[in-house]
Amino acid sequence: MSEHSEQSDNELQGSEPKVELSTVQSVDKALMIAELLMRGGESLSAREIALRTGINRTTGHRLLNALIHRGWIEKEINSAAYRISLRFLVLSNLAYEQRDVLTAMRPALRELSDLSRETVHVGVLDGFDLIHVDKIDSPERVGVSSKIGTRAYPHGAALGKAMLACSSTDLISAYAEYAARLPEPDTLHDPQWLFDEIDRTRLRGYAIDDEEDSVGVRCIGAAIIAGNGEPVFAISITGPSGRFTMERARQCAPALIETAETLSRDLGWDPRSRTSVRSHIGD
Repeated sequence: MSEHSEQSDNELQGSEPKVELSTVQSVDKALMIAELLMRGGESLSAREIALRTGINRTTGHRLLNALIHRGWIEKEINSAAYRISLRFLVLSNLAYEQRDVLTAMRPALRELSDLSRETVHVGVLDGFDLIHVDKIDSPERVGVSSKIGTRAYPHGAALGKAMLACSSTDLISAYAEYAARLPEPDTLHDPQWLFDEIDRTRLRGYAIDDEEDSVGVRCIGAAIIAGNGEPVFAISITGPSGRFTMERARQCAPALIETAETLSRDLGWDPRSRTSVRSHIGD
């Protein structure tokens, strides 16, 4: 190999990391723009996008044009504002439908169950009903007997309280009115208790069901938040109250919150936003 060839190869090898780094940075910035438009749900001008992302105007315009070329975003007619394109929304919905979200969550839930040695449940809100949609059984011989598909009222379960705590004030007030009309023994007799309980949940970062839903069963729960800031699931650690004491529950709480926040990030939640597992978003 000639000296000139060796020099050319060395120059190429030396420049490759710089090219790769530049490409990665451009991709990262383009994704920042797409995520900003997706989360905000509103059209933004190039100036507003630059201010919110910290990307300079020249780079921002170049990336916006690239995203338009690929069909991810579009410019509003007779406007200088940009928005997520219909193509992006369609592809996002297809990807969401094709991916089994619960299956993707299971490794993290199994790890939480192994750490706590208790049953881990996953719940969703169906209107004002809480539905258990998945669970990881306790590795202990004696655990909590539960079935997927069972329903409960949110104000009596850690899963439900956790999701209410990440919901709007209007939704919580509407639920309180609904729960006040439930038949005994599920009637919510004191709406103020629910508002105070939600405040306590937000302050702690997790909800507590201290044998409220079932005698002899204690659990703690935290919400999983999607990219739009809405709670989509909640997860809980549940065990017999004699073994899963309040002291033990407090010991497991950090792992529960960390798991909920990790799964929230996987669903597009931005920890830098005001909407968080710990935030008082109802104010």
